[in-house]
Amino acid sequence: MMVAALITPPLAPGFAVFAATFLLLGILAGVIDVLENSQAAELEREAGRPMINGFHGFWSLGFVAGGVVAAAAAAAGLGPLPHFVIVAVVVGVASVPLLAGVPNTRGGAATLLPSGTTRLRIGTAVGAVSAMAFFGILVESAGGDWGPIYLRDYGKTTLAVAAAVAVTFSIAMTVVRFTADRLTARTSAPVVAALGGVVTLVGAGCAVMVPLAFSAGANLGRTGTALIVVTAAGYAGSIVGPWLIGSTADRFGLRLALLIPIAAAAAVLFTAFGLRSRSVEVGGAAERS
Repeated sequence: MMVAALITPPLAPGFAVFAATFLLLGILAGVIDVLENSQAAELEREAGRPMINGFHGFWSLGFVAGGVVAAAAAAAGLGPLPHFVIVAVVVGVASVPLLAGVPNTRGGAATLLPSGTTRLRIGTAVGAVSAMAFFGILVESAGGDWGPIYLRDYGKTTLAVAAAVAVTFSIAMTVVRFTADRLTARTSAPVVAALGGVVTLVGAGCAVMVPLAFSAGANLGRTGTALIVVTAAGYAGSIVGPWLIGSTADRFGLRLALLIPIAAAAAVLFTAFGLRSRSVEVGGAAERS
């Protein structure tokens, strides 16, 4: 369905239908996100080591590849319809062998919280992880969306330089995600998320926030509901973040507006520390029992 839906935006006769096609794409993307992250979390459990950041690293590679293909299509004068059709065909054909090789894993085993954990504790943990996903995606979108605009308006750079910086940001996130699993294995997910919140102040540390939040969400409940809530929170961050930064920029200027992702990174830092202390508490209780 996702492949078929890819070709609908260029065929839209008006704005209402155009918006509806993107609504459909968003719904399908959300469903795929939940399934992919649930599968990734199950593979992590079977492998017995952190893998989620590496999986999201391939997502970042896809983002970079999509940008390169779009730039090449625009430079070649290729229209939206043939561009989208080519992408849909390539993705559809490539997906067949990839999906055939996906192992038949079984989801639903909670590993972060022991059996008998109260609903209040589970709800608190889901809320904290959802907050981390919300603020993490807000920070991530700010760097990719508003960073180039800041360079254009305040740095007085050319559009080419601003675009190159956006691609560089995506490449940096890809590199961080492909290396973060090793650090997670040596420390813990909350520690790496907190470190990402600190490093966000100077670079692409936000790359680790969202993957770790999704991995935690997949391990918090037995039915997958927690992952759905965390994923929805992440999507909310991608919607609220640009609007909040843009509205603030219109009123107070972009420089002041970019303090918002800094505050969001600090929120991730404190949330991660809270999750770490909670996991230590749960671990101690499990040992005493």
